Amino acid sequence: MRCDMLSSHPLCLDHLKPEELAFLKMTADFCASEVAPHAAAWDEEEELPRDLFTKAGRAGLMGIMAPAAVGGRGHGKLCYALTIAEVARHCGALAMDLAAHNALGVGHALGFASDELKKKIFPRAVNGDWIVAWALTEPNAGSDAGSVATMATVRPDGAWELNGHKLYITLGLHADWMTVIAVTGVKENGKKEFSAFWVETKNCTPIRKVRTSGVRASNTAELKLERVRGEMIGARGTGQSAALACLDVGRIGIAAMSIGLARAAVDTAAERMLTRVQFGHRLAEFQALQFKLADCEVELRAAEALLLHACVMADRGQKHTLESSIVKLYASEAASRACDRALQICGGWGYTRDTHVERC
Repeated sequence: MRCDMLSSHPLCLDHLKPEELAFLKMTADFCASEVAPHAAAWDEEEELPRDLFTKAGRAGLMGIMAPAAVGGRGHGKLCYALTIAEVARHCGALAMDLAAHNALGVGHALGFASDELKKKIFPRAVNGDWIVAWALTEPNAGSDAGSVATMATVRPDGAWELNGHKLYITLGLHADWMTVIAVTGVKENGKKEFSAFWVETKNCTPIRKVRTSGVRASNTAELKLERVRGEMIGARGTGQSAALACLDVGRIGIAAMSIGLARAAVDTAAERMLTRVQFGHRLAEFQALQFKLADCEVELRAAEALLLHACVMADRGQKHTLESSIVKLYASEAASRACDRALQICGGWGYTRDTHVERC
């Protein structure tokens, strides 16, 4: 099995169980057979096929951290991160979708739904039967989660009804169900009260697929909720704190995705340096290009070390908001630099869609 994280940081082995190592081997095999041969075409079509998620679910990739009691694999945050990094080496769009589904869509329900609601949600949310999205962002709300304007009100029959506008929702148009963050009132201090709701996506009004500059095959959506019924997840008023907890794990996934994309780009650049001949010499013989690869390796190993730190803290049940934020920032920026250097090494060929670098 190829796993750059394990080769770069043997200490990872101290934090992985034998079944997690086996799962990573399975993930590498799944990517080689089900993802790598099709990734370029999916990117060109700007779509991932629905049956890919079914296959991923059967392989355990839709419930990586969910306990076996609900149909998941029960693996830790480090195994989750290494899995996302491995998938990203082949297809960044799929890695992002799996990260969002596992950490946010599934994670919110796992951590905060009632036992009764969990029985409705699982195992279908982790076995590939359902795709689950997570809807927080709005035209005027993102990092400023306190600006969420989607409202949830109680109907005469006692059911909750949601009205609002959600934007940039990963998997939004393909999801079977969504967790939606909405306002349910005003607290005593005058601030908004936020709660989370389990909503069937077919009852929402699709507006458009948002076309992105990268990870084009991922489904990023804009949609409206008009008198949509929802079932509350957890206690009333706990939506914001629950969302922030889910986002801590979400940041780990995005950091891992960044590292996986960067590793793929650097691998392509290294191979190009060994095969491309200019002025009678292989590119690998030019020291200026060697320096570029060295800089990539240093920064990516630093990002991997930060990721390991955040994952270990999370697996120990320690608060990791700061650590997850740091690794998301550093890994994403290090990945951008690595991908840029890889493109420069590959020259014009690196900018074409003939190479994986263009997708990184």
